[in-house]
Amino acid sequence: MKLLRNRWTGYAVFLVALLLVPAIFTRVPFYTMSVAVVMGLQAITALGLVPLTGRGRQISIGQAGFYGIGGYTSALLSTRLGVSPLLGIATGAVLAAIVAWVLGRFLFRVQGHYLALATLSFGLTLNFLFAQLPLTGATSGITAVPSISLFGSDVSSDLSVYYLVAAMLLAATVVVDSLLRSPLGRAVTAVGDSPVAAAASGVSISALRRGMFALSAVLAAISGGLYVHWSSFADPSMLGILVSIQFLVVATVGGLRTVWGAPLGAFVVITLSEVAKSTIPDLVPGASGDYEIVVYGVALILVLIFLPDGVAGLFRRRTSIVHNLKGD
Repeated sequence: MKLLRNRWTGYAVFLVALLLVPAIFTRVPFYTMSVAVVMGLQAITALGLVPLTGRGRQISIGQAGFYGIGGYTSALLSTRLGVSPLLGIATGAVLAAIVAWVLGRFLFRVQGHYLALATLSFGLTLNFLFAQLPLTGATSGITAVPSISLFGSDVSSDLSVYYLVAAMLLAATVVVDSLLRSPLGRAVTAVGDSPVAAAASGVSISALRRGMFALSAVLAAISGGLYVHWSSFADPSMLGILVSIQFLVVATVGGLRTVWGAPLGAFVVITLSEVAKSTIPDLVPGASGDYEIVVYGVALILVLIFLPDGVAGLFRRRTSIVHNLKGD
């Protein structure tokens, strides 16, 4: 009962934090509501890596591929066939899940860095194909993607899109957290910790890994769909290698073993990125390029050295210390 109460308290605190974001981000330097939307989208995508990579120990650098599948599917359906954006996003999520389930049958025959390279190749292949096919607009992508409409109102402003993304992030967090706390989630953790022991206990390792891969694909596809209907375009850069690395860095910095790592990681990494964009040109006159690459690298190195469990792990350790002191 106490664990259940603590769990729902965590959800409530997270909900309050999400509702306070507009009031804070409109008053603090470096932050805007568009930045808040990006944080939410990255958190949703990174959340899919918690059961797959954090608990299941399966490294995936192909999240951008599913992010692009979701975005392009919804963009094509809404611009070419006039399909509702919400239905387009749902279709993209289903398609991504099918692709992940089928692809997982072959990918999970390899492990370790071979698996990481295989998922990376998947994303790079899609990036190349989408940049060449006339159906996807080649390098120009798809433009004039309509905004989402809810209850007769357009969700087009940064504020309204943020609330939609925040609602999706909260729902995804509850779903993934509930999954990880269930017998299925404990089986995923067991497979990640000791595949041999899990197999000896009758756990279907292949099915579990493919299922977690499909779940991560669904969350990435939903995020990609929300992105294209917010930005009004889809282009091959959505599937770039830097995008996949960014998702993995966000999850790692926040903490791969807990659902709270994704939003924390998105907040920390994007905050550092925005600070770098604002300060590096002043500190280094004439500097140009993608400062995010430097930020991702530095953040990942520091976390791996000093916070192997991520920012969420630091909070968990401090909370445990406080509880122990109170017990004494």
